[in-house]
Amino acid sequence: MTDTEAIASRFAKAWSEHRQIDCTDAVHTADDAYRIQDAVYAARFPGERPRAWKAGTSGPGAEITAAPIGSVLRSPAAISANSFHMFGIEGEVAFRMREDLPGKARDWTPDQCARAVDELLVTIEICDTRLADWKSAAALTKLADFQLNGALAVGSGTPSWRTIDFGTQRAELWVNGTLKLARVGTHPLGNPLALLPWAAGHCDRRFGGLRAGDLVTTGSWTGMVFAKPGDMIEVRFPGIGEASVRIG
Repeated sequence: MTDTEAIASRFAKAWSEHRQIDCTDAVHTADDAYRIQDAVYAARFPGERPRAWKAGTSGPGAEITAAPIGSVLRSPAAISANSFHMFGIEGEVAFRMREDLPGKARDWTPDQCARAVDELLVTIEICDTRLADWKSAAALTKLADFQLNGALAVGSGTPSWRTIDFGTQRAELWVNGTLKLARVGTHPLGNPLALLPWAAGHCDRRFGGLRAGDLVTTGSWTGMVFAKPGDMIEVRFPGIGEASVRIG
């Protein structure tokens, strides 16, 4: 068994047993991290391909990363507090595809990808981790752990997203009916469409491309805000839509 296979086995066991692990094993490259993701996803969902993806970057010029999302919930959503180790909340928007983007997607332009999009949806990512030491873990180890994804709640949206000025778009995060924070124009790349050609090419290499109905999240507008059991979380993007999740 290779180091990558051993790490994947440990992560898969952590998922199945709902526990956290100490992972000091070295994940040397992003390709290793993605191989671990694929092996763990296959163990969790045998014979299935991902229908939702987390893609993001910290800003222009920084590396873009991705992870398949296994748990997709429809807003208004509810999650069990006992099913998560932590509740890191991020407000995002996601593209839902209208058409397949198979093969050679890495060469497509943003406009070509945009024509394959059905709508833009407001989402809440619930970040969670199988890493007991996630705060000090190396970036590639967190990437192997699905970039700390736990679940995604998908809310309402708009098919008229091309008219949106993302530079002035407001994002709001509400907790228990109180506005926790508001941000304007805070997508890491300015426009979430900028991520889509990369994401399409990445998914092509791993799972044969994006397909109609697939979701691609595009990075946090709010940063990560921690919630607790009993909280009601709402994310609103005025003019686009909203999503909500209750932690039971």
